[in-house]
Amino acid sequence: MNTELNNDQIKMIVERARNERGIAAGRLIATTIHRLLDRMEKGSKNAPQAPAVLPSGYHLSSEGSRPNAFDTSAFG
Repeated sequence: MNTELNNDQIKMIVERARNERGIAAGRLIATTIHRLLDRMEKGSKNAPQAPAVLPSGYHLSSEGSRPNAFDTSAFG
């Protein structure tokens, strides 16, 4: 099978091949990042977490659980 291709047809074929290669590389990168993020998310569920911060109950209008921590008499 002998096909005569002119210069423009060869350039078009090469350009199409480069575009397809670029798309394939982009898909590979996106898939890799997606899998990495999935693994990180699964790993964080098993990892120990920091304890929750307990509210102190302290407000400017009252001294709450920390007496003498802040004098609010000037604001009343």
